[in-house]
Amino acid sequence: MDSLLNSIDSQLVLLVAAIAVVVLASQLFFRILSVGLVPLLGLAVIFMGLQYLFGINPRQVWFEISHLPQIAMKFFSSFS
Repeated sequence: MDSLLNSIDSQLVLLVAAIAVVVLASQLFFRILSVGLVPLLGLAVIFMGLQYLFGINPRQVWFEISHLPQIAMKFFSSFS
């Protein structure tokens, strides 16, 4: 068993392991990208539409999102 391990070049094992890691990491990256790409494109279309159609910039949208809980509380308290 020791003669088998001694006959294998460690540089070749390192090269094969590096290739395997790169292939698996790239598959993971593309899988994550394909899952997250559709919502990302949707957000981009919404922001661009707001910008060009209504003149609302992303900073204004994020400001409203950050104040959404207060706006919701005001809205629901107006019914009581």
